[in-house]
Amino acid sequence: MTPSGVPVPYATNAAGLPIGPAVNLGVAACGTLADPLRPYPGYANITYMQLESSSIYHALQASLRRNVGQLTLAAAYTYSHSIDDSSDRYDGTLVNGYDFSSNRGSSTFDQTHILNFSYVWEIPFWRGKGLRNSLLGNWQFSGITGISTGTPFSVLEPTDSSGTGNGVTTTARADIIGDPNTGFSSAPANGYGPRMYNPAAYTTPRGLTFGDSGRDSLRYPRRVNFDMGIKKFFPIRESANLEFRADAFNVFNHTEWNGFASTTWSDSNAFYLNSTHLARILQLALKINF
Repeated sequence: MTPSGVPVPYATNAAGLPIGPAVNLGVAACGTLADPLRPYPGYANITYMQLESSSIYHALQASLRRNVGQLTLAAAYTYSHSIDDSSDRYDGTLVNGYDFSSNRGSSTFDQTHILNFSYVWEIPFWRGKGLRNSLLGNWQFSGITGISTGTPFSVLEPTDSSGTGNGVTTTARADIIGDPNTGFSSAPANGYGPRMYNPAAYTTPRGLTFGDSGRDSLRYPRRVNFDMGIKKFFPIRESANLEFRADAFNVFNHTEWNGFASTTWSDSNAFYLNSTHLARILQLALKINF
């Protein structure tokens, strides 16, 4: 029956079991076990893969390099957008296999802005020949600063709102009813980091729908990272030297978030940050160049 009490017409399969709208309503509204209502009883999901996805990529790329005395500066910037309906063969965000266009959105690896700035400084002090140069000279300082937009993700719905009973319960998308960027406290809670989006901006999709929030509609935090290194050359002879190097990755050891406790809107931990990129790493190296 529909919500208005009007009987819903349906067909039956070869075994006399109902298929069509009645199955969808039974699964979505009544929690009916899906298997007896399938067109082919006894079969659950049947995985079928074919080359049907499509993608497009646009980008503006710019680079700059400048030498100033003993200092070399370089910068590279990319402004881009990658769009597809499936980012790889393991992409589990496809919720409607009959309408690929509804799955079209930002690629799961898309990054709108990427800026990298690097520098190498041949420290000019104590240059020349002799013991002072060997002990105090021949230093080089370098580093890379990277700033990049976070990658996108989909807001998930934990129920089979579409009523398909085909195992997409973990990949259905929620309906959006507000602005996820406002109206919430970002203070850390539940042992996690700060909350980044408002879960109250989402709700359970209307019955027999797949959710309207769209694929990859929100993004993980951006990343700002500083790597630095310093090295010194000890001359051995004209064609050989000993090189000492010290490198620091994430040199300032600041927290760089990269994941959530949950991306399911109805989860109490939804959109709380809970994982990070690597903390500071120090590396020492010694090698002979010849």
